[in-house]
Amino acid sequence: KMFYLHLKETEYRFNHRNGNLYLDLLKLLRNNPL
Repeated sequence: KMFYLHLKETEYRFNHRNGNLYLDLLKLLRNNPL
């Protein structure tokens, strides 16, 4: 399971390498609280 999450994170970082990862993450968490 952890490998899958790592894979997805790497994929996301690659696809959004030009954006601000921190701000995107905050936006994502605000819209989808844990």
